[in-house]
Amino acid sequence: MTEQELYDYAISMLAKKNYSSGDMHRQLARVTEKMDDVEHVLRRLIENHYLNDIQSINYLIDKQIKKFHGPTRIKQELRQKGFPPALIEQEIEQSDVDWYELAKEARVRKFGDALPTEPKEKNKQIRHLQYKGYTMDTIFEALS
Repeated sequence: MTEQELYDYAISMLAKKNYSSGDMHRQLARVTEKMDDVEHVLRRLIENHYLNDIQSINYLIDKQIKKFHGPTRIKQELRQKGFPPALIEQEIEQSDVDWYELAKEARVRKFGDALPTEPKEKNKQIRHLQYKGYTMDTIFEALS
């Protein structure tokens, strides 16, 4: 596959779905063994603003926040999509989200306004908030 064919293939992939630069690199590496061509195509895609990791990360962070997910889960999902860990950390730090308030909203949405009185119920709510990706600090604040 020539470099131009690889570029056209990448454009057709981007027409269907947004990719991180890491995901795109993996996808292109599957169809050719010429790593130089893959690097050139990635550089062209970034220069032409077809690949923009920061914009994609911010979109996905907003999407996860709407699902009431916490920072731990968001980081994990973004890492799985192939974004650079340093960039993920930077964008999450720059997001102006009150994680305590979001955890509280997630708890209220699932379990109602009343705080748990029994240990069994409290543990259930803690497990749910852990699954959603909140730190223990945040969880205990949401439960108080």
